[in-house]
Amino acid sequence: MNRHIVVVGAAAAGLAVTEQLRRLGYDGDLSLVGAENHPPYDRPPLSKRFLAGELNAEQLRLAGPEALDRLALSLHRGRRAVTADLDSRTVTLDDGTVLMYTGLVVATGVAPRGLSGTGRSDGGGEPGDVGRPGPVGTLKTLDDARALAEQLRPGRRVVIAGGGFLGTETAWTALALGCEVTLVNRAATPLAVLGDHIGSLVGERLRAAGAALLTGRTVRAVHQRDGLPEAGRLTVLLNDGTRLPADAVLGAIGSVPATDWLASTGLDLSDGVRCDAGGRAAPGVYACGDVASWYHPRHGGHLRLEHRMHAGEQARVVAANLLGGTEVLNSVPFFWTDQGPHKIVVHGLLTPGSDFKPLEVDPERDRFTGVYRLGGRPVAVLAWNSPKEALRLRRELLTDPQSADAPTPAAPAEPAAGTPVPQ
Repeated sequence: MNRHIVVVGAAAAGLAVTEQLRRLGYDGDLSLVGAENHPPYDRPPLSKRFLAGELNAEQLRLAGPEALDRLALSLHRGRRAVTADLDSRTVTLDDGTVLMYTGLVVATGVAPRGLSGTGRSDGGGEPGDVGRPGPVGTLKTLDDARALAEQLRPGRRVVIAGGGFLGTETAWTALALGCEVTLVNRAATPLAVLGDHIGSLVGERLRAAGAALLTGRTVRAVHQRDGLPEAGRLTVLLNDGTRLPADAVLGAIGSVPATDWLASTGLDLSDGVRCDAGGRAAPGVYACGDVASWYHPRHGGHLRLEHRMHAGEQARVVAANLLGGTEVLNSVPFFWTDQGPHKIVVHGLLTPGSDFKPLEVDPERDRFTGVYRLGGRPVAVLAWNSPKEALRLRRELLTDPQSADAPTPAAPAEPAAGTPVPQ
């Protein structure tokens, strides 16, 4: 069988694998399978500059037609993988196409958690509530973003369920477009993963910008009211009985790894696709991006991180190892989020139970930095409106002998494919 590497997932991670393979001199057959009928594009701007109308779809593209042509690959757009057989080394697509592979890369990412309206599940309701659920939008794909952009008009009442990165970023964008925004969040603060200090600050800034924050609550149902104009026909029911009128509802309560098509493969799918430190899930099978849970030598366990830059680093390692390399990923994770006019940059691993302590505070320019510590050890650093300072703190994190991310003398031996690795 001729060499044929199949990459399933045509977003940033999947495309980066194909680019790196060609850069490393791979000249065999190469297939890229993408569920969307769009060329590969960048997702992080969807909740910000795309929704705001500052970028169009063409500007989101990760590779233009000429760049894709240079990759000399078979691009299966608008096609989903429905099953894989690791014994026969085949992937079957939803149109019946069967792709035989010598190497397989899983880069299918994640899918939004469902937030479905449940109609009159409470057995009651106000006059005019009807039994069928109302529409709840998601924001994962370009088509999702286009549909939501149509809803974000001045004066429209937008309810966002979920106060994580996607929910808060979208809230800022909707506010800038003149919408009335209500953010419903289960936790006591938005961006709870960043801790109480940062979460409370983000909440204060959102309220100051005009958003209503309802914390410690969840959406129980969305009612569709018929016989009314498009605007004003939705009622959002919260778990405490509160009813919110809405013109648009967005569910942003997290995501789940897109691994259904791998259910019969025998791969460990307990949290995405479980891999060793080189991205290997089984002989000839690798995973990268949001769907992949890699063993991280620094932390002595598996990590599945939904960070754009992390996906690119994984893609580089996967491509090298597909061609016979023995690379491992041992870098410090980092990410950023744009919260309206505020940029937050984090390097390290945000560990549950860690405490955040501000360091350099410059209130006149609305800047500060800080360190997260767990048991006295620094595990992550954060910069608010100070991206350059974040890089300096990252260097300190790497050189602090007490840090969880301090350099190790040598990377542990690479676990063999299929070998259990300590969690």
